[in-house]
Amino acid sequence: MKSVLYSEWLKLKRSKALLACSLGTCIVPLFVLFNSIQRYLKNPSETIDLFGLYDGALLFLMLLFAPLALSVIAAYTICREYSEKTLKTIFTVPVSRMQFLAGKFCILFMITILFMLISWFHILILAVLCSFFVEVGQLTPVSAVFFLMKMLSGALLLYMTLTPIVYFSIRNKGFTAPFIVSAAVCLFNVVLSGSGIAGWFPWTASYLLINGRSGHAGCPPHISFLIIVCLCVISVSASTVRFLREDIS
Repeated sequence: MKSVLYSEWLKLKRSKALLACSLGTCIVPLFVLFNSIQRYLKNPSETIDLFGLYDGALLFLMLLFAPLALSVIAAYTICREYSEKTLKTIFTVPVSRMQFLAGKFCILFMITILFMLISWFHILILAVLCSFFVEVGQLTPVSAVFFLMKMLSGALLLYMTLTPIVYFSIRNKGFTAPFIVSAAVCLFNVVLSGSGIAGWFPWTASYLLINGRSGHAGCPPHISFLIIVCLCVISVSASTVRFLREDIS
């Protein structure tokens, strides 16, 4: 398994996908900080604080940017094997299909964690830099650690809702279907985020659970979490069954 993960990591590194993903994480923190500064300049009574920056970042990350960006990574790790016809070569070495697919899911999990960690770090650095010019409230180590835990929890839930992208990538062997699905998910996230049924939609529910708002979105928190777990289990199972039946010869 270690060799499979190392191989997947090298593939992403050589394709510049990791670099693009890392640079892409700067977009949301910069946008949130710029928006906070703009509000502060219009109304100085609205102070900038670390909690507001992280809450805003979590909103845009989990509902919009992260699903799109990480869906690209998920689709790429699967579809490139079909487009470059490397599956036949891979299975000439002692790697089973289960190990191969497990490696894909594991590397996606690692990238999701890395994505959220980099975002957390970017926000913290921007908040510290901003504090040299204007006062930033709640800028303490305790607040930073608190949101680190929230970002990691969000990464876990986000990963679980990304697993269907792997299935669509295996089924369609191309980028079109995964992109359409991820775009549709983001659209529904925007529409449902403030509605009374948002807790029943797993992709929106993941953000609401992190912010403790699932109970106010028409669905008890434990039910929302169960829906996300079921989505993950079904997606992983369907991906496994589909890939094991693939004719690679």
